[in-house]
Amino acid sequence: MTWRTTRAGLSTLTLVSLALLLGVVTARAELFLVSVPLALRLLAIALRPTTPRYRLKHELSSTRLLEGEQATVTVTLSAETRLSQVEVFEPLPPSVEISSGRPRRVMALAEGATERWSYTFRLPERGRYVLGSVYLRSWAPSGLHVHEAAMSATETLNVYPRAVPLRRLPAPLMTQASSGNYVSPLVGDGIEPGEIRPFAPGDRIKHVNWRASLRRDRLYVTRYQQERNADVVLMLDTLSQAGTGSATTVDASLRAAASLAAAYLARKDRVGLIEYGGVLRWVRPGSGRPHFERLLATLVRAEVTFTYVAKDLALVPPRILPPQALVIAISSLLDERFLTALGDLAGRGFDLIVLAVDPVILTRAAMRRSARVDTACRLWTLERQIQLDEVAARGLRVVAWRPDEPIELALARIGRHRRPRAMVS
Repeated sequence: MTWRTTRAGLSTLTLVSLALLLGVVTARAELFLVSVPLALRLLAIALRPTTPRYRLKHELSSTRLLEGEQATVTVTLSAETRLSQVEVFEPLPPSVEISSGRPRRVMALAEGATERWSYTFRLPERGRYVLGSVYLRSWAPSGLHVHEAAMSATETLNVYPRAVPLRRLPAPLMTQASSGNYVSPLVGDGIEPGEIRPFAPGDRIKHVNWRASLRRDRLYVTRYQQERNADVVLMLDTLSQAGTGSATTVDASLRAAASLAAAYLARKDRVGLIEYGGVLRWVRPGSGRPHFERLLATLVRAEVTFTYVAKDLALVPPRILPPQALVIAISSLLDERFLTALGDLAGRGFDLIVLAVDPVILTRAAMRRSARVDTACRLWTLERQIQLDEVAARGLRVVAWRPDEPIELALARIGRHRRPRAMVS
């Protein structure tokens, strides 16, 4: 809370000072007699400023959004003393797009009056944004002073990567012992019919296949295959990125991870997350809506942190990487250290799929079109195809994904190269 002299006050003080100076220089008593009372009045106002009293309230409609969604800020100002002129302003991050209203308001309030207004904005990029720092200026009735104050009732707004619905997902080669949506070769309680065999002591009557029993003139039962779930671990490459703004390989990888996590959790699978980069973060496999929000909160924090040190996957606790987990690595394959980590996982016998995000198209979109850029991108595309072939030659299942196409097309290509065999060890 500070007081500051306004331009009007400085101008008035300058005029009084000049009048006093002219009165002394020209020996004109009338200038001196006129200026002295005005100077004393200005001095009295400066020594006894009236501090305005008010209540300011800042409300945010939601603290969790998806990319492209809108939020509304409501500001309420209640005047306990008369505010002849007051300005309220809230600075916003550069990426914020105002949809309606304005974050700045100038008004006059009588004693006891209340003013309430709101504005709506949209955040096209994922991230963590701090809002709620509101600045207020209140001018004195004389206009010679202005009272400045700041309210720091900060609120953190998390903008999560947007997940798109997926209908077709890579099936794991092995499942867990918990109930889920994958058909297991083991028989038991389920909904998928397995084998039909003669009735034996201990079989339940509800499993009797009456059609087969009438045809064979003896009792037959239908055995059903059990439904099991799987552990899926999403591994993100944040060692490097290509592109600018929100159109980078890391942002595309985060959207793909959010989509995959939502789809697998909807199938009752347990989903975990590993961020492999300058900072090694992980989320233990889990299920349910609260776990999905935990995954999204981790994805919001993902960023490229420069480091020369290669992280060792041995630092990851065993419960983060279950032995029978399906590991889906999402990477632009721009850093050789991530390829080394993938080789380590493949050597441990993990069911591994590599979703290679194409950095060429994002780089081309960030640069001005020219013959030189087109030639360089074509050469990079050829080198990229050679790299993918080399990765496949190492025994890794890799599929290329262009961020400008639906991720489900890439997932369909994965399905054509896999033969799922859901088994429980």
